[in-house]
Amino acid sequence: MRHYETNSRPAATRLLALTVLADGGLDRNEIDTLMHADLARRLGLGSVEFERILREYCDDLMLSANYLDGMRLKVADEVLDLLLEDIADPALQRALLRTMQDIVSADGVETPAEVDVLARALEKWGARSTPSRLN
Repeated sequence: MRHYETNSRPAATRLLALTVLADGGLDRNEIDTLMHADLARRLGLGSVEFERILREYCDDLMLSANYLDGMRLKVADEVLDLLLEDIADPALQRALLRTMQDIVSADGVETPAEVDVLARALEKWGARSTPSRLN
């Protein structure tokens, strides 16, 4: 995985892309939710940049993923931990967790893979970052 500067827009965006893809596919509702999120506005994230980082993430994922089956990929836990470490600011962690939860809920189905991503973020970032509705 390529490295982005800690707490940077690309580092945060990559985690959002990871969340969108956690269930194995792109869902329009999830992308729309992301693009209308307060965090996207605060980061100044537009669709062109999101698509660029999503492509970069997919390229990196192909090189560093554990295969679940022939059609789906799962980022290795140790790689996910490294990506989560790129976000050290507790306020940004809280905003990301809220937006990640909104993305996961956008299509009305929370898959085990999506829940695993959220749980890993909570575990890595600790209780100080927990949005109230994830308690």
